[in-house]
Amino acid sequence: MSEPRTLSDPARGRAGPRDERLTRTLQFFKGVGPKKFELLQRLLLETVEDLLFFFPIDHKDRASLTPIDRLTPGMEANVRAQILDLHAKTIYHKGKHRVEALLRDPSGEIRAVWWNPYVADKLSQSAWAFFTGKVVTNKKGFLELAGPDFEILAREEEEDDSPAPMLPLAAHALTPTAPPPVVQGPDFGRIVPIYNLRPKQRRADGTEAPEVKLSQPVLRKLVWQALESGAPDALSDVLPVALQKRRGLPALPEAVRQFHFPPSFERRDAARKRVAYEELFLLSLGVGLRRAQVASRTASRKLPVTETIRKRIEARLPFPFTGAQARAFGEIAADLARTQPMNRLLQGDVGSGKTAVAVAGMLSAVAHGAQAALLAPTEILAEQHARTLHALLEGSRVNVGLLRGGRAKKQRDVFLERLGSGDVHIAVGTHALLSDDVRFKDLALVVVDEQHKFGVEQRMALRAKGSAPHVLVMTATPIPRTLSLTLYGDLDVSVIDEFPPGRGEVLTRWVKEEDRSKVYKLIIDESRKGHATYVVLPRIDGDAAESVAPAKSGKLWNEIKGVEDEVKRLRAHLPTLRFGMLHGRLSGEEKDAVLKQLRGGQIDVLVSTLVVEVGIDLPTATVMLIENAERFGLASLHQLRGRIGRSERKSYCVFFAETATEDAEERLKAFARTRDGFELAEEDFRLRGPGQFFGTAQSGLPELKVADLFRDRELLMQAREDAFALLARDTKLELPEHAGLKQRVRQIFAQRLGLVDMG
Repeated sequence: MSEPRTLSDPARGRAGPRDERLTRTLQFFKGVGPKKFELLQRLLLETVEDLLFFFPIDHKDRASLTPIDRLTPGMEANVRAQILDLHAKTIYHKGKHRVEALLRDPSGEIRAVWWNPYVADKLSQSAWAFFTGKVVTNKKGFLELAGPDFEILAREEEEDDSPAPMLPLAAHALTPTAPPPVVQGPDFGRIVPIYNLRPKQRRADGTEAPEVKLSQPVLRKLVWQALESGAPDALSDVLPVALQKRRGLPALPEAVRQFHFPPSFERRDAARKRVAYEELFLLSLGVGLRRAQVASRTASRKLPVTETIRKRIEARLPFPFTGAQARAFGEIAADLARTQPMNRLLQGDVGSGKTAVAVAGMLSAVAHGAQAALLAPTEILAEQHARTLHALLEGSRVNVGLLRGGRAKKQRDVFLERLGSGDVHIAVGTHALLSDDVRFKDLALVVVDEQHKFGVEQRMALRAKGSAPHVLVMTATPIPRTLSLTLYGDLDVSVIDEFPPGRGEVLTRWVKEEDRSKVYKLIIDESRKGHATYVVLPRIDGDAAESVAPAKSGKLWNEIKGVEDEVKRLRAHLPTLRFGMLHGRLSGEEKDAVLKQLRGGQIDVLVSTLVVEVGIDLPTATVMLIENAERFGLASLHQLRGRIGRSERKSYCVFFAETATEDAEERLKAFARTRDGFELAEEDFRLRGPGQFFGTAQSGLPELKVADLFRDRELLMQAREDAFALLARDTKLELPEHAGLKQRVRQIFAQRLGLVDMG
């Protein structure tokens, strides 16, 4: 059974009848049997159309030849030479099989070496072949080709299959025969494609699946067959011709051919640009249509923030707004005063004061007799928001209610009755707020915190509980500009780029294992001052089995530590301190009890999983210790650091990590270097790409097969400009010439962005 296909492939859902050249199954291609077809299916390749849009991730130049006498150590070289001598031998003490071939071209000789006994069966003495591989220096100081790929060049005039005569050992002293003409094929004599053989689907535990056991030559030959069959000519090109000409883009059939097997790297780049542009253009169309759809909704209720309302709100807040907070609230207030539904993203670094601005917005709705809802991704964060609101509104007539999963039926029924009657003015909750039986009397404002942890569908579900309510979404994960134009392209953006006064310095250090005792001393010293420590680990249960993976340093990985075992270890090292434990297996009541002890000063060290990433505001916490930091993304590390430094006290974020890749090391060095969340977001985006920045599929952004939102920022701006200009002329893509575009956008985005009114 085949795996589900993605909806983002440029070929999916194209307008027009399906051509059999595209729908032909790969199972019946030459050289493809049931087993190989099963492997192809793991790469989501079933038809010729799938294959055409399975684009290379790289190309190698196998067209330019280097004479043997010009080879130098370290270079990747293509050599056209005759095999003058061939022999295989086994190195017994290592159990390896070595195959050697002496190669000669008109300029000189070189040996090629393979550690594969089967190579000898494919080579024949005196034959001419094309070789490509790395030039190395052997122990005797001579140059060699190390394990080169090769292809035997057959003479056109040879019609019999009789083996070539064996040459004497001194054959290299003779003049070699004339080489046969080169016929370009999928593997040699040209620029050849390199494909990603790793399935896109991740395994159940979130890790990448291993590479499919298909070779590059096998895939190249299949793609070559598909291109030779004329299948690209059957593709429907949905980009307007005038747009292609203005941007200098090749037609789709030509781009597909030259993306796979380009005549030059310049043509390859032009083909890639064409495919990437179409992806970004379609993405921008979807975002533009979504934006227009929101703007055309039933009018929202006006909630003007009068001077009287503003003063009442300011009297409830413990601190005056910073300049950035005041600017953001001014933009929100302007939206609330209009009948067009607000659809705004409030973006600010950890601790910048987003919640206070959101509270001001919700109080504005309540001041007009309406209700507001605050949706949080975790019970801990929902409970924190509810506590904050209760503290701010104590003594007022504003009622705050908290709904979360697992509440007793009687308590839930009471909450639902009060909410439906309008007695609950501000409802705070987790996904439980999205349940069908949750009904508001007059929902006028929806606030979604940590928006990237929710899907677009969930935002829409909460919006549907009111009559065109205003929507404010918040995130403490700063979003790179290019990603905000796509992922949140249907939202207006407000940025809080200033911290409130009274925040202490936070020192961040990457600590080596030999300095662990110093970290423990720091924890003891801080506890004597009445300050708390967080210790965060990647798992509830440790997993020492993963400690065998080789690290970049050549040593073994640190043990993957778990919360329960770590509490036992820490108690042995820090016997005078009081410990608490927090993780996902605890019930809501157990979590509440631990947090109550923490806030009451009865816990010195809280050992936890990532559940403390958001939602805990403890001014007395001054130490954040992160174990196995290489297991966390930059955004999560930055959020964890945000749990400390929430007062004027000096705080310390220390982490242990052992990296296996340069990217992982760069990420951790960046985390230690800067506290600027926007700078870290750009670095994280650069290193990991949009696909893993934070679950973009969940957040509504389709997967991009070719376009790279970091590398193709300029192309994105062009595509966005063109898409919005087209929508200005044809707001719903109703013109006949845009029928193909309309079908493509519906196919890709209808479910992801809720484009339900596109026909």
